[in-house]
Amino acid sequence: MSMLAISEIAGALRARIARFSRDKRGVSAVEFAIILPFMAMLYLGGTALTQGIIVKRKVVLVAHTVGDLVARDNNITNAEITSIFDAAKAVFAPYAWNSNLLKIKVSSINIDAAGNAKVGWSDAFQDTARPVNSTITLPAGLNTANTSIIWAEVSYNFTPPIGTAFTGGTLTLTDQLYIRPRLVTTVTRSAN
Repeated sequence: MSMLAISEIAGALRARIARFSRDKRGVSAVEFAIILPFMAMLYLGGTALTQGIIVKRKVVLVAHTVGDLVARDNNITNAEITSIFDAAKAVFAPYAWNSNLLKIKVSSINIDAAGNAKVGWSDAFQDTARPVNSTITLPAGLNTANTSIIWAEVSYNFTPPIGTAFTGGTLTLTDQLYIRPRLVTTVTRSAN
């Protein structure tokens, strides 16, 4: 090959590179292809995070509903506790409460003259009730002598619809409420 042919080839190559660098037609498609995975991950992650926040708020509402309904009574019967748990399921709708995903425990904690707290009675939905007379350690300030307190505990096993690789799978969302009885010193429990 002669020097003239090599310089013509080099000139043609430089012209093509220059024309390619000025051509902007495919830039948007390339940028979109680069950004698309990040946009999809941001959108789907935001959706899963939002759903998790909503479910956590439902768990808090269930704990407050159960605790408040029990604290407003003076004697809880089997029919009333069933109605209270049904109300909790309604509050939790439209999310699934079956298959042991939603667990509710409500207990009356009696505090004696020495400030010792023991379970007076306990009921549970899809969970195990606390044993009667078992000792409980209450948070500071709640051990007022010769009183009682209603303790509502709720947990929910939340599996994000996507992103379980980031969360490690199922997350247990919990909340609890301590509330004094409203009408009596101690809310009692009877079978009737």
